Amino acid sequence: MITVLSLSPAVDKIYMIDDFSAGGLYRVGNCLQSPGGKGINVARVARMLEGDAAVLGFKAGGTGKWLEESTACTGARTFFIEVEGQSRTNNNIIDKVNNVETEILEEGPEISGDAWEAFWEVFCQEITASKVLVCSGGLPKGLGAETYSKLIKEANKLGVKTILDASGEILKQGISAEPYLIKPNLRELSEYFDMQFTTEAQILEACKGIINKGVKVVVTSMGAEGALLVSENTAYKAYPVDVNVINTIGSGDSMVAGISYGIAEGLPVKECFRLGAACAASNTEFVEIGLINTERVNVLKRELVIEEINVCK
Repeated sequence: MITVLSLSPAVDKIYMIDDFSAGGLYRVGNCLQSPGGKGINVARVARMLEGDAAVLGFKAGGTGKWLEESTACTGARTFFIEVEGQSRTNNNIIDKVNNVETEILEEGPEISGDAWEAFWEVFCQEITASKVLVCSGGLPKGLGAETYSKLIKEANKLGVKTILDASGEILKQGISAEPYLIKPNLRELSEYFDMQFTTEAQILEACKGIINKGVKVVVTSMGAEGALLVSENTAYKAYPVDVNVINTIGSGDSMVAGISYGIAEGLPVKECFRLGAACAASNTEFVEIGLINTERVNVLKRELVIEEINVCK
């Protein structure tokens, strides 16, 4: 079982608007809508890989009801605690003329102490049957930056392998709980160390620094430059593959889904990395967020070049 946290789920709306600029008026004939937020994206892709997944989070209003029902349609088990207000909506504007993506993200409802206690009870029940816990995305109002850290520590007690995909203070607090794997992108890694990386050697050294804090594996996605995996004794680089890129949003979530599925299936870390990179690449070929084609993933796995690299260079 892969347990995925979606503490701040959202409706994802995608508008394709060529030559978009602020202040303009645009009439859009087709809006793509799907259940989203990083956690739901992870669960959806894991289900497309035929993984056994459960999604835990919060819902509010009619939007929240739709999110839970739509997520359940993927075959994932859902446990959403009802809170006051309305679940959020994310608006994504894709401009293919200028190759620019604009995201407008709502905050969503605030989580009360009673709602958190109800969630904690469900979490403690569900985590006992899990092999992997995925803590992915931002946190709703009412929950502090230490939230993932608390949940990771609880999962660690049971021997559940934990994956953290977050940024800023949430990432810092989460690392202190020693998750099994973290997946920052290059921007998030730069923010964590408060520095700009100009060489691959610098990135590797930074990842080794996080390994020294108790994290077992660091996967850094680098966009068009591929991705790096660093553990205590080895490092790999996944080189980019040739794909028809339509929308890159959700690729990081797809990578997390592939890695979490591989871990749950007991695959070697290199093959988990390969699967994650293939899922990320497949996702870019869709307009929709957090989708893959499993046949295409199998092709991309064969095409991917993953090279073991010297972490000392």
